[in-house]
Amino acid sequence: MNYGSAIESSPEPSGFGDIGMNIPVKLSKEELRELSTVNPILACIHIGAEWGLIVATIYISQRFWHPMLYVFAVAFIASRQHALLVLMHDGVHYRLLRNRRLNDWMSEVILAWPHLVSARQYRKNHFAHHRYLNTAQDPDLKRRKGDPGWVFPLAVPDLVKTLFRDVTGLNAPAMLKLAASVASADTVPVGFLVVRYGFYAVALGVIVYAGALEGFALYWVIPMFTWLVLIMRIRSIAEHHAIEGPDAAYPLTRTTYASGIERIFLAPKNVNYHIEHHFFPSVPFYRLPELHAILLSKPGFREGAHMTRSYWGVLEESVGRAAPHRGSVRGGGGSKPGRIRRAAETTG
Repeated sequence: MNYGSAIESSPEPSGFGDIGMNIPVKLSKEELRELSTVNPILACIHIGAEWGLIVATIYISQRFWHPMLYVFAVAFIASRQHALLVLMHDGVHYRLLRNRRLNDWMSEVILAWPHLVSARQYRKNHFAHHRYLNTAQDPDLKRRKGDPGWVFPLAVPDLVKTLFRDVTGLNAPAMLKLAASVASADTVPVGFLVVRYGFYAVALGVIVYAGALEGFALYWVIPMFTWLVLIMRIRSIAEHHAIEGPDAAYPLTRTTYASGIERIFLAPKNVNYHIEHHFFPSVPFYRLPELHAILLSKPGFREGAHMTRSYWGVLEESVGRAAPHRGSVRGGGGSKPGRIRRAAETTG
């Protein structure tokens, strides 16, 4: 079963592409169909819950104001912004709502536009990333080519310096440049631009009229350009970087076993199951742990997958240090693994 056939048997859009590599594990059509079932109610509950958490955090921070509470609020709101972007990613794969038009507008207005990005433009880039994963045509790799911050292993001081610049907002211009480069890859209809920038004009007008400009800066802009930048850096490293070279199976992609605190602040909505997503992108985020458990039962997956115990383990790998544990994966579909195999080996 190759990557293309996995996509063709799923409800992905036609022409999504095939990276031309064989997947050494298989799902039956029945398994894939079941796992790919979209639950719109559950998706809407998750979206509403994330926005609700942001509002509640702002209220608590203002009601019981303290500088340390505000720092926590910034980090937590950024983590919820990340969760909303992960949900947008599911929308890009048409995994939120069954009606594609409604799916797309929800992805734009509620999830993407508040973060100054467009789901439509991200989709074109992201589908190319899936199609040309870790090849010279992969747009994500193209943008990072020549950037010493993405050449691994990094020296520990260089990694610390980069993460410090992320969390303090010094790397925010790079984030804006990245968003602009993604946007430039798509020709957008004028009508779409009118609606999008009309949305921004109305939103800004409402914020100013309500006298909430300071609060908007404190509780939306600052989290987005500090902690969110840090989160996106660590997540990007975890997904496709600092993975053992020519013998790494499943072209240089990692699944990370996140701890409870990491699931809150770094890996919401099961985004840590990245190998699984690349194999079967039709599976929505709430079924990825189940998909992972099924794949672990299939011959070849456990032996070939690069799985790291935690995001701290990812950072250790990014500076060339051995991960904390080696061995077989055990326990609950991997949610609480015992010893975890880090080294990726070919499956023949």
